Amino acid sequence: MKKNIRYNIVLLLLMVEAVLIPAFAQMPEIKLGQSISFEEYLNRVAKKNLSYLAEKLNVSIADAEVIARKIFPDPELEFEAGNETFSLGVSYSLEMGNKRGARIKLARTQAELEKLFLQQGFQDLRAEAADLFLEAILQRELLEVQKSSYEYMYQLSQSDSLRYVSGEITENDVRQSKLETVTLLNTVYSQEAALVLLNKHMGMSADTLHIPLGNWEELSRDFALSDLVKAGLDNRIDLLVAQKSTEVTTREYKLTRAERRPDIGVSVSYERNWNGFLPPSRSATAGVSVPLTFSNINKGAVKAAKFRIAQSEIMERDMELQIQAEITQAWFNYEAEKKKIAQYKAGVLEDSQKVLDGMVYKYKRGETSILDVLVAQRTYNEVQQEYLETMKGYAASLVALERACGIWDICF
Repeated sequence: MKKNIRYNIVLLLLMVEAVLIPAFAQMPEIKLGQSISFEEYLNRVAKKNLSYLAEKLNVSIADAEVIARKIFPDPELEFEAGNETFSLGVSYSLEMGNKRGARIKLARTQAELEKLFLQQGFQDLRAEAADLFLEAILQRELLEVQKSSYEYMYQLSQSDSLRYVSGEITENDVRQSKLETVTLLNTVYSQEAALVLLNKHMGMSADTLHIPLGNWEELSRDFALSDLVKAGLDNRIDLLVAQKSTEVTTREYKLTRAERRPDIGVSVSYERNWNGFLPPSRSATAGVSVPLTFSNINKGAVKAAKFRIAQSEIMERDMELQIQAEITQAWFNYEAEKKKIAQYKAGVLEDSQKVLDGMVYKYKRGETSILDVLVAQRTYNEVQQEYLETMKGYAASLVALERACGIWDICF
């Protein structure tokens, strides 16, 4: 009777294996996805990201505004008629104080500012895209850990089936190993869904899975903080934006002063009566009009323009201090992450593997239970996961550091 029960249980276990084997065989392999390198990904982001393409139009709009500022005032044609006479005249307003030149220079400076905004937006987009790519690599590596653990536990469960038949282990041990195998398989399935996050930044729909290529183990840099601060003050686009903003406010001040200059009106007219081809009287007149700009006594607009220049200069100096603080903080974060990686590589990963192998060896010899093996397996998985997350944090800190310095040499 016991023998029949034992064989029925074995048959049940074989049926579970028959379900697990096709499930594992049908799992989406990473090689089946569309692979993409880091360089290719950034190229696609630069060419197809919809937000970035929309920002590019701001530069075109600013260039069109420069052309629009080059126009001259339009002349006016005047015609007056009465019972006896009519008059025809032309008038034109002469802009004084080089208003047109001031408008053109302001528009050109604003166009240059828009180009700097675009560069700054691309740097931010590039760093954000790099973080997403690193996150995708993290999910890829975590997927490999889960698949490796699944294979490991699957082989152990197959071995347990044979050991149960021979009476070396209990039925509960076999069930526990099978349940752990199924749990790991479900984790593998859920892990793959995280690889679709790359598509949005490439302006693509989420119907194609992109698998990131590259090995972030190659990301290793040594920096001197003083060199980074100097590079940041030379290369940070937002500092250039602050400097260009000061130039814009200066141009606006000059335009405000130019607009306070009165414009001179010039007119020419011809008058004659309606009687006959050669009228008994006709006349031509010319005139000049000069406005009396009593409103210029109010200098509020000029003072406001001066205050905006002073404000821009203060913001520029504040930006310099902010850049130094950001670079220093990013450098300390990078160094801290580098030290964490060194600790893992100094033996933590190897020790966790040795503990797992030792527990499995004892379990096969009957010196310990399956629960001890599962604890060691989960501890190993946790160490692997923490290492991968730390590695991702290290790579992300490098991205943040180079972003803070306005430099970029990341390639893997």
